[in-house]
Amino acid sequence: MSIVNTIRFRLEPDRILPQFQRLRWEVVEVSLADVLLRGIHPWTGPNEPPSLETDFLNRFNGKDAKPEALEGFGLAYDLNQSSVPYMDSRSRFERTLHTVRETVYFVENLSYVELLEVAKNRLREEWNNTTARRLLEKVCFGFPTLRQFLKRKDPRLKLSGYGDLDRYNLGRVLSLDDFAERDSLLIAEGIPTPNFRNARFLERVTDSKGRLRLVPELHDFAMSAHSTMSGPPVSSVHVVWHVTRSGHTLAFHPDIGGSAPKRSAAREFAERWRTDQGRLVFRTGIQQACEMMAAGVAAPAFPRLSYTQKLAGLPASAELVQSRVEAFHIGGYPTQRLNGAQLRELLRAYGVSMTGTKEDLLQKLAALAARKYAEKEATMDAYFRANRLVLVAKLPPYAERLTVFQDVSKLHNLLLTMYALRHLRGNAILEPDHENATYSVEELALALVTGRVALHGGFLRVA
Repeated sequence: MSIVNTIRFRLEPDRILPQFQRLRWEVVEVSLADVLLRGIHPWTGPNEPPSLETDFLNRFNGKDAKPEALEGFGLAYDLNQSSVPYMDSRSRFERTLHTVRETVYFVENLSYVELLEVAKNRLREEWNNTTARRLLEKVCFGFPTLRQFLKRKDPRLKLSGYGDLDRYNLGRVLSLDDFAERDSLLIAEGIPTPNFRNARFLERVTDSKGRLRLVPELHDFAMSAHSTMSGPPVSSVHVVWHVTRSGHTLAFHPDIGGSAPKRSAAREFAERWRTDQGRLVFRTGIQQACEMMAAGVAAPAFPRLSYTQKLAGLPASAELVQSRVEAFHIGGYPTQRLNGAQLRELLRAYGVSMTGTKEDLLQKLAALAARKYAEKEATMDAYFRANRLVLVAKLPPYAERLTVFQDVSKLHNLLLTMYALRHLRGNAILEPDHENATYSVEELALALVTGRVALHGGFLRVA
């Protein structure tokens, strides 16, 4: 089964007040079928769409998410994007979840009276001098009011200034009952984060398994495919497919522009995975898409996913290929027009001795070309058997440089020119099985670099 990630939510008892619950989440795997057919959110981490946070907060701040018994007391206030602090490189949605986890309790059918009792019980458990003084200073404004409050409790107290408070253990002088009429103060002091949501809120943003879900289903996505093209040279081609879903059927549209390698890769990909007869635009099933992912040749993406507005899928583009014969030219190669320093630098690149006159250097270059020719002859044989070419005197302007191998770049064109001259049949057809032995390989190389022999024109591909 091919896998996408999503977020799964759960509620767990709070560490300090276990009668309340806190939000927890984890990244889990989900099938592509569940994402498309059931609307499970495809989690992409830092690249999450902004609409995810917006829609989540709209639901989180909705009236149905807030406990009716507490909202009127200011105990179910909104969170918004500006209230979510910037913390690190995580996505804004991750930071929003962190804020919810740290500042919001989830409850079921909690009344204001019950909440007040929870706050009182916690304050009773923690009742000490510090707690009593904190409450005292919040109900008494100014020292005279504070002194009067304490004198009513114990006339024997000697108080002439705030410093005298340190002489007494206020936790023994005062009790929680002294603040019994201060409901909002007791809740604020006894409840670390007095912001509440209904526990059933999760039902509005998840499926039955707790997985993040904001829409019933998804109809559009993209598939990023990498294909290895046979050489030489071997290369990797990346093609983005825009995919639309109807039921269990997926329609694939390649975005290839005018790229010939992408067109070729798209055609091979379509041939492998289609369930219809489409060559570039093709149809297949969700099961086949899962098999692509399992085989490691394609990965889904959701660049147009939005929860706040309906966006059409991105259009795929492909240029019509003009009907024309492919044309190639070989290009220039090192000759006697190079000066001594340039010839020595070329020989040095291949570990050849650089001593002697210019004539000696040209002879060493010809010998080097002959050795490299022997190493690459089999590669050139295979290429020109698979690609039939004919020599023409005049090339069209769209001709491309012929490339057969990459690892002997400084001598590439010289070796191809040597091969062409040795294998031209009738001075026109490049035929690997035909060989002109008028020159030895080294003699031919020397003749080319000294200008006694040359190859004029270029090549056309034939069927």
